[in-house]
Amino acid sequence: MVDVTVMVPRGSSPHAYEPKPSQMIALSKADIYFSMGVEFEKAWLKKFHSQNSTLIFADMSATIEKIPFKQNHHHHNKEAHHNGVDPHTWVAPQNVAIMAQTIYNNLVKISPENREAYKQNLQAFLEEIQATDAKIKLLLKNLPPQTKFMVFHPSWGYFANAYNLEQVAIEVEGKSPQPKEIIKIIEEAKKENIKVIFTQPEFSDKSARIIAQETNARVQKISPLHPQWSQNLINMAETLAK
Repeated sequence: MVDVTVMVPRGSSPHAYEPKPSQMIALSKADIYFSMGVEFEKAWLKKFHSQNSTLIFADMSATIEKIPFKQNHHHHNKEAHHNGVDPHTWVAPQNVAIMAQTIYNNLVKISPENREAYKQNLQAFLEEIQATDAKIKLLLKNLPPQTKFMVFHPSWGYFANAYNLEQVAIEVEGKSPQPKEIIKIIEEAKKENIKVIFTQPEFSDKSARIIAQETNARVQKISPLHPQWSQNLINMAETLAK
């Protein structure tokens, strides 16, 4: 039996999150912290350690090959975002499989007596991951290679890489585009025949709505942080397949 405390609840942005006192209390009693490499952790991991010196830290994305954030040509900002590396590793099923294995390895270290139960759960989950991947491939099979889709926040890079797609981001470096940049993005969206712009409930979608209006695209809210991770990726594929 494992008690899980989620640090960034649904609807919050992991870029600027501050843990609540109740979460810090849970953390002081925790055995292990699985980190994701998201922004708020850079500021908080040291504090978590000072709260609980016996806490084991396991980086779930340590063995995942990171991809850089693509600088779109309508942005001329030189400053690098997240050191230029995309932290949203979990939107590709093969990365989720790597994370599941990391969780299993660490749980077995702490409570080897539960190895069998963990192993069965891991097996079942890996099967679910494979089924998700197969379903996404089936949904996307008629899309031409390198089909472009537009997103507000560039959080679908690993998904795009996994399925031979390309995400075009509106926002980069955490900033909304300036009016002259919006004009360039509208031109690009028209040229690429963009039909849907994905936005996140965690961010304002004002500029996405302006672009959608000018290009007859529709705005679709989808969060990479959705707890039903499998259905969420399938929904993303279904929207793109339309």
